Amino acid sequence: MFRASLIATALLVTPAAQAEPDYSRVLDAETFSIENGETDRAVLVANGESSSDLYVYLNLDNADGKAPKPALVKKDAAWDGGIWGSRPSLETTARGSLLIKSESTGAGRDRWTQTLTVVYRNREFIVAGLTREAHDTLSPDAGHSCDLNFLSGKGKKDGKSVEIKTPAMKLADWSDGELPKECRF
Repeated sequence: MFRASLIATALLVTPAAQAEPDYSRVLDAETFSIENGETDRAVLVANGESSSDLYVYLNLDNADGKAPKPALVKKDAAWDGGIWGSRPSLETTARGSLLIKSESTGAGRDRWTQTLTVVYRNREFIVAGLTREAHDTLSPDAGHSCDLNFLSGKGKKDGKSVEIKTPAMKLADWSDGELPKECRF
């Protein structure tokens, strides 16, 4: 009996079991081309735990009628407050970068926005940049901002140039709980 429940638990947490998003909870989706003009899609899905999960599908043009499998599933990719002004979203750039946006601008004293810039390099999704702004509605002059480019090692904190020691990392390894020091305020 104990062994059967262990096997059932293992099946529930395997990547294959989590590979299909709950399409009734989709917050945003972007169709774009990461490289070679192929059709790729990113889907952001609320997970019911104050965050959202990201599913990225590559090369949808060659799916041959089969259900596509995600090339990346990033759990807790963006914070989700569940109300207006705190829902995450996706955008893309003309160069094929994916922007994962989160915010808390609709309620409360401490307001912030954040954008992760994600690129596809050497078959990996890499966090290439982070832009974050925050302010206190009761102290408007006490705002902070950062705009970091992890690929170049350069950025700005509160409008001043800074060198970044944090290297670019895989999106799979990224955590908002461990922001670079330049963006902790």
